[in-house]
Amino acid sequence: MKQTLLKTGLMALATIAFMGCESDTELENISPSSQNMLAGSCDNINFEDAPLGETITEVYSTNGMGPIKVNNMARNPEGVMLPENRAMIFDTRNWTGDDSDLYTPEWGKALIIQEIGVSPIDDPNVANDGPNDNQWGGQMELTFPEAVTLSSMKVLDIDTYEDDSWVYLYDKAGKELFKYKLKPLGNNSRQTVEFGNTANVMKMKVVLAGLNSYSGSGAIDDIMFCVAAPTEEEPTGCTRTQGYWKNHADPNKKKYDSTWDEYLNKDFYGMGDYLAVLKTAPKGGNADIILAHQYIAAELNMAAGASAPDDVEAVMADAHLYFSGELEVSRDELISWAELLDDYNNGKIGPGHCDE
Repeated sequence: MKQTLLKTGLMALATIAFMGCESDTELENISPSSQNMLAGSCDNINFEDAPLGETITEVYSTNGMGPIKVNNMARNPEGVMLPENRAMIFDTRNWTGDDSDLYTPEWGKALIIQEIGVSPIDDPNVANDGPNDNQWGGQMELTFPEAVTLSSMKVLDIDTYEDDSWVYLYDKAGKELFKYKLKPLGNNSRQTVEFGNTANVMKMKVVLAGLNSYSGSGAIDDIMFCVAAPTEEEPTGCTRTQGYWKNHADPNKKKYDSTWDEYLNKDFYGMGDYLAVLKTAPKGGNADIILAHQYIAAELNMAAGASAPDDVEAVMADAHLYFSGELEVSRDELISWAELLDDYNNGKIGPGHCDE
C-alpha cells in the first residue's frame, strides 16, 4: 500500500500547496456543482479507487473531483500512434506481465498505457499476465472537468533510452501553459515533476518516447492540484444589442462608437470583416451567421467595458474554438449559444442593458 506518511500527511501537503496556488493567477470558471471537493482546497489523483485489469475512461480524485477523463494511446513498433484508448491501472506493489521494473511497494496503484495486442487478463501467451505497460510508449491524457492549478506529479521508470519524454499542460482553449522534459533516470527510477503551481489547467498530456527509438514505457501517480475558491465580483459596464453596434459603426457620423476603432477592418475567422459579417443576413437560418451576430455584439460589449458572467465567457470560448475549426458542434447547440449571447447583449443576464 502507499506510504502511511503520504496518506496521513496529505492534508498538510495540500495546505502548503494551496498557499502556493493563492499566489498565482486566480482560476476562472470554478463551478462547485461540478465537483464534490471543497472549492479553495487541494487534492490529488492517486488512482487507488480505480479498477485493475480493465480499460478506464475516467477517474476521481481523493476528495471526489470528477469525472476526470482519461485517454491513453499506445504507439506500435512502427511508431504509429493508435487511436484506441489503452488507459489501465497497474499495481506497483504486485507487478504483472513482465513489468518488474514497475515494482515500487511504496506507491500502490499507478496509471499506464496497456501494451498492444495483449489481454491483461488470462492471456495464454503470458506466464504472469495482467496489466503491462506498452514498450513502444505513447501518450496519456487527463482532462479535468474544471480548471485547476497543478502542483506536482510522480513518474516511474523513465529509462535512459526514453530521452524524449515530456509533460504538457493546456488551458481550456488548448493553449500550452507548461512543458517539462522527463529525466531519463534509468530502470525503475522515480522522479517528482514540479509544475510550479501552473493555473487554469484543463488538460495534462504525458508523452513517453525515445529520441533514437519508439521506446517509452513508464507510469504516473499522485497528481497534486488545487482548486481556487470562487470570488464574487461586482458587474461592470452595460451591454448593447447587435442592432446598436451595426448602426454605430460609421466613423463619419456623430453617433459613431469608438469601440469600433479596433474592429472595423478586423477579419472575423475568414468570414469577412466584423462589420460585413454583422450586416450579413442569416439566409435560410444560417446558424453560423446567427451566432456570429451575437458573438460580435458580445465581443464589442466586452471591449467597451461590460463584464460577463461565467456562462457567457464559457460560450465565447467554445464559439472561438468552433469558428477556428477546432470544435464540431450541432446546429441546435450553435443556436443555444446564440440565444445565451442574445440574452447577454439585451441585458437579461450580466451587468444589464445600457440606457440609450
